[in-house]
Amino acid sequence: MVRGFAAFCAILLALAAVTTAAQETLTRGKNITVDVSHDGRLAMALAGNIWTLSQSGGEALPLTSQLKTAQRPRWSPDSSRIAYQAAPDGRQGIWVHDLVTGDAREVSSPDSLDLQANWHPDGKRLVFASDTGAAGFDLWELDLPTGLRWRLSNRPGDETEPAWSADGRNLVYVHHIDDQWSLVLRRHGQPEEVLVTSDEKLAAPSWRPDGSLIMFWQQADTKKTLRMVILSQPRLVRDYAAGEDYVLAPVSWLDRNRMFYTAGGAIRQRLFNSWTSRTVPFRATLVPKPVVVVERVRRTLPRIDEPSGRLLVIRAARLFDGVAGDYQHDRDIVMDGGTIVSVEARGEHPGATVIDMGDLTVLPGFIDVAATMPAGASEQTGPLLLATGVTTIITDYPDAAALNVTWSGKAMPGPRILDAATWQIDNAGAIADATTPGLEQLQESRQARLLGFDGQVPRRFTEAPSIDTGVTDVVIGSRLNGLPAGLGLHAEFRALSAAGLAPDQVLRAAGVNAAALMGVDPVLGRIATGAAADLVLVDGDPLADVADTLNVVAIVRNGRFFSVAGLIDKAAAAQSVE
Repeated sequence: MVRGFAAFCAILLALAAVTTAAQETLTRGKNITVDVSHDGRLAMALAGNIWTLSQSGGEALPLTSQLKTAQRPRWSPDSSRIAYQAAPDGRQGIWVHDLVTGDAREVSSPDSLDLQANWHPDGKRLVFASDTGAAGFDLWELDLPTGLRWRLSNRPGDETEPAWSADGRNLVYVHHIDDQWSLVLRRHGQPEEVLVTSDEKLAAPSWRPDGSLIMFWQQADTKKTLRMVILSQPRLVRDYAAGEDYVLAPVSWLDRNRMFYTAGGAIRQRLFNSWTSRTVPFRATLVPKPVVVVERVRRTLPRIDEPSGRLLVIRAARLFDGVAGDYQHDRDIVMDGGTIVSVEARGEHPGATVIDMGDLTVLPGFIDVAATMPAGASEQTGPLLLATGVTTIITDYPDAAALNVTWSGKAMPGPRILDAATWQIDNAGAIADATTPGLEQLQESRQARLLGFDGQVPRRFTEAPSIDTGVTDVVIGSRLNGLPAGLGLHAEFRALSAAGLAPDQVLRAAGVNAAALMGVDPVLGRIATGAAADLVLVDGDPLADVADTLNVVAIVRNGRFFSVAGLIDKAAAAQSVE
């Protein structure tokens, strides 16, 4: 359901000025979903917005605009409202649009992740999947007139994809725990019945209006099959259709014979007893925003308390310069003050301090363009943040300018800290959440213990997001994932890797891509002549496994070398003085 959602959260890096905005008409779309109303109109999710059109197709009219994240529209029984899910602030919730008044309002709780809304036949209630405590999805119901909500299920694992029968007496849903999926039927006043069990994904059940059967999807690798449970005695499970590039959203029924679904980027209509389906043609005109000429702003970072009077040379086995897709070997990074003056073959450097780091890997310092400071952060937090490899953060921390001066020095080093209000980098997404692979390891790491983080990471997706093929220039900030600076960026590294980015692409998301979005490329995010002397030295091979970025051994910040052990000692000494 949320595969590809990262395409909404990850920010594509715009390197050229925007001078024109062309109108575009779409006749197909990726991951579109559709629902048909009782009076025969279609609601379609396309390009992140909701559209309406007639059941025969034609011109689609936009119901929402510039929302970018809307999915799964569902008509109310009286065809006067449409419920859908969207994440305008990075958290998925449920919205209801009233077609009579034109008003749209979020009906989700601000503290929960609510998905997959479906109407009760009375038109007053919504049933949906909700994760209210990062412990898994349960089924909940919401009374729209009063705003009261109540839990319908509380099983281990996830209960999702709920759908009421047309008479409102029976509920079907999907239960997922470990590697097992089940289609579960809850009849009024009777024990729950498991209709189908599989080690393959089950999704999006829907009732035939006469209650005679339930359609659902089953996915094995890339093959998707539309199946049905005939509610006879005994139950019969049959394949219905296969062979198309289906979207795993509920089949929508106009009546007991006519159904709509989406496949291959198109809306499909099919008669229940037919062997074939037909395309419902549509035209959706994307109206561009007013044309605004955006010039690439070049910014200058303040040079604060740089060391003077000596050259520092860092030598290590491998160097990732932040741009190329592979390592450079046997190179010396020569620094004067806070700036890299050359990257050259290993050699002699009379009068310079040479630090040979042996078999370690050197990376550009990590940049977090939207960070949250750890709880209770103070000047003494700087060395602990630096020990995570993050050398630049943008945050709304009070008096960031003064803290930036302190952390640029030798006595109490920390990341470069920039004020979010001044830098205005508020459009970077985050895709890490409680489902991110490797998150438990991160929370048990030395860095997490030192920063004192023992909280829960919120769950924002039903499964780990993916990034569409071809999307590479991503910029990620950690603010929305609920983890503090330092840890939050490493969670994003893991999430981006799980979403399909190669390790070098992940590193660029917190390197040159972030620097370009800030307007400070090539000063940050790369190891090159003229760049800031911010380096991370790690034990491992991050271009093979991005999780190795957490194995930080030493940092160069503002041209000064700090071992992680020395950073920890500085923080401990400062705390003992207090």
